[in-house]
Amino acid sequence: MTRVGWMVGTFFVMYLVATIMGFATYLLLTQLVMWISVFTIMPVVSALLIYTYLRKLKISQEASLRESLLVAAAWILLSFGLDSVVYIAIIPFFSHVPPNWTFFRDQSPWIWMSYAILLLSALVARNVYRRNANA
Repeated sequence: MTRVGWMVGTFFVMYLVATIMGFATYLLLTQLVMWISVFTIMPVVSALLIYTYLRKLKISQEASLRESLLVAAAWILLSFGLDSVVYIAIIPFFSHVPPNWTFFRDQSPWIWMSYAILLLSALVARNVYRRNANA
């Protein structure tokens, strides 16, 4: 698999896990539990996936910071785009309600913080990757 393939593939795994966990906790429990899970479980999942990306592609130690931040930036852009399509257009369409143009404002500051957490997850993954490479 190519570099872009791994980047997009790991993103979709992360997004699928986050979506399933988000809907399950929101619908079965509460919105508060959903956000708690987003900020506790998803950083671990994201860091693990970014670490896997770095290992599978055998990224050099010198390039690991740049590559980790590149993955995080790509994931943030993909997340923003997919969140826009899914939560502004698709879900309202299937729910027979108008598009939710205020989605990002309604979810502030939590959704923006979840994007920032991806950057932190990338840095953690990179540090673990470097530590394991030196062990």
